Amino acid sequence: MPFPPMISQPLYQYISWGLMTGILVLHLLWCQYVAYPISFENKLKKGKSWVYIPIRWKGAYKLQIIFFTRVLMMAVVAMGIVLLSHYTRKAGGPWILLFAVILGLLVLRLNSLWLEIRYQQQEDSYYYLHDELRSRLENEGKDMGESAFKSLAAYQHQNLLRKADEQGFLIQTLRAQAKISRKYRKEARARQAVES
Repeated sequence: MPFPPMISQPLYQYISWGLMTGILVLHLLWCQYVAYPISFENKLKKGKSWVYIPIRWKGAYKLQIIFFTRVLMMAVVAMGIVLLSHYTRKAGGPWILLFAVILGLLVLRLNSLWLEIRYQQQEDSYYYLHDELRSRLENEGKDMGESAFKSLAAYQHQNLLRKADEQGFLIQTLRAQAKISRKYRKEARARQAVES
């Protein structure tokens, strides 16, 4: 089955590439600012008990976000199929199926990477608070069991993020905490290098 002749015109190629770029940018922004709790929930299910799940992440809101995320992923795959079919001149059923499978796997990986960014910020925030709490307790000479210590660190982390979430500053807080954590780790590595 030949590809429709109108797509070979340069205008339609530009439109196709423009749509692909637009959908990819929308998908990235969607993952960064709306759908990021998907990765939080996945990590919580995998045993990361300290992960904070945003207050609104439940019921119909959650289902709508997940549904629209899937729609965006399918749109990226569809535009990818259009472009691959055009440039490879292969538009038969088996080729479209092969393109769909390959692009589907790539888009799943891309979606994972984009959702992972916010989780990484939360992880940085948690371990920074964890290390700060351990340092403070050691300086005060307090001895605490590992289980109680982890519970306290998780409580402080979740309390910080819950307050930020209630005030509408969750993403800003995650960014700020991650930045502080990276700076702290960089300084700690520099101190270790000097001591070595």
